[in-house]
Amino acid sequence: MCGNVGLLARLELRHARSDLRFLLFAAGADIDEDRGFLERTYQLYLAVLFAFALVLSWAQVIDLVEGIHDALGALAGSVAFALLAYLPAVLLVCRAIAGLQETPLRLTLPDISWLAREVRPEEILAVRLVRIVALWLFAGALGGHVLGVLAGAYEPLAWAAFFAVLTLTTRLAALACALVRSAARRRIRLSVTIAAGIAAVLLAVLMALVTPTLAFLMGLLFVPLALVADVLFVAFSLVLAAHANMAFVVDDNELYAARKSLSFLAFVNAGTYKEACRRRRFARRRKARRTWRFARGGAAHVSHALLSLVRRPSLLLGALTWGGAIVPIGALLIAEGSNVGVLLVWLLSVALALREPLPLAHVFREDCTNRLVRPLLPQGALSLLLLDSLPLLVASLVSSALVLAALTDVLGTNMVPSVLLAWAMLLTLVFAAAFDDPQRVRSVGSFQLTAFACGVLCVFVVGLVGVLGVIPALVCAVVTDALLAWSLR
Repeated sequence: MCGNVGLLARLELRHARSDLRFLLFAAGADIDEDRGFLERTYQLYLAVLFAFALVLSWAQVIDLVEGIHDALGALAGSVAFALLAYLPAVLLVCRAIAGLQETPLRLTLPDISWLAREVRPEEILAVRLVRIVALWLFAGALGGHVLGVLAGAYEPLAWAAFFAVLTLTTRLAALACALVRSAARRRIRLSVTIAAGIAAVLLAVLMALVTPTLAFLMGLLFVPLALVADVLFVAFSLVLAAHANMAFVVDDNELYAARKSLSFLAFVNAGTYKEACRRRRFARRRKARRTWRFARGGAAHVSHALLSLVRRPSLLLGALTWGGAIVPIGALLIAEGSNVGVLLVWLLSVALALREPLPLAHVFREDCTNRLVRPLLPQGALSLLLLDSLPLLVASLVSSALVLAALTDVLGTNMVPSVLLAWAMLLTLVFAAAFDDPQRVRSVGSFQLTAFACGVLCVFVVGLVGVLGVIPALVCAVVTDALLAWSLR
């Protein structure tokens, strides 16, 4: 076993070197071919420059968090403790569900061809655990340091150590839950998978309830207790991996191997990479019924949107992200009277998120890009946009109302203007998505008014007016919606 583990470790290092070579090749350097003194000096210069950029970026992040702490005041400590208590629980559920969909024992196409018959699953996991522990301790330490600065703690390094061990425990618990599916027999695999998912949810709830109490009572003494739990989770994971069926592991790695072979395409064309991964993932699923019956009239578009949601449930996650996180945060910042710097950071996050097409208008984009179908649809642009977006729009509106109801109750602000502002901004983004229609792209000189440009411009105007207060921002958003709807009629 030691020989195979050493072989796998060297193979992991070679994979890391290949990835590093590709990244440096994008910067004009090749660590294998360029071996001269000047070439090595240039490579050292790139490494120093990258490290310097990372240090400056981290300093900017800390400065931004300190600004958020000053803006929130006494509430910043409560927010930091809430994130410390509930973020690991959410992380556990998300990682466990992702691991139950695909086996955590990762194999690429060359690994499947050459290693599947030579190594055992527990050996693969043993090597992968080293990387998991290192990465999650590092990421947890960074996250804990940010939470410590947000809470205004005198010792943010203590927060870093505490949160690093806590996130590692969360990741190892999720890994143990996910490996149950790989170790189960074929006849009971579905039942075991469901039971493992329920166990992960219950474990996350227990962690959310117990962790704050233990952290308050034990302080840093909680760290050794968490490390003991980590050792137990590692041992349990290795036992489960030893019982895994390698044939199932190879078959379940089909999607991962395909994604890995296309991974560098993400640097060139992220949209094409995501679409290729989606098509491969959808090819393995059970297809929706071909006898789906659409409603008549305008309701046919709503039923079409519902079918698209069934075939591509990830759209719901995107809608909930916009309706439950991005837009409510902006509405809350405006309602709280945040300074211009904080609003600009939120506007920048909106602009970065809008680089990907708005998921709420996915069906509308599909109808518009189909040149054979679009001329035959009797609805105009406005009605078609609203009907195609109705299911996801309703989900985003409900999620934003629920999130803002909870947050405004904690902050003591007025809920109604915040909810109305969030709803108006969501409608603005949906109306702006009408410019995804190739026939509606407008040009002003060399500037093209696309869905991205229109969405960013409208949200920026609303955010700029939001400096004056939530009511002026709400009026501006409503007027913007009216103008966009009038232009689409």
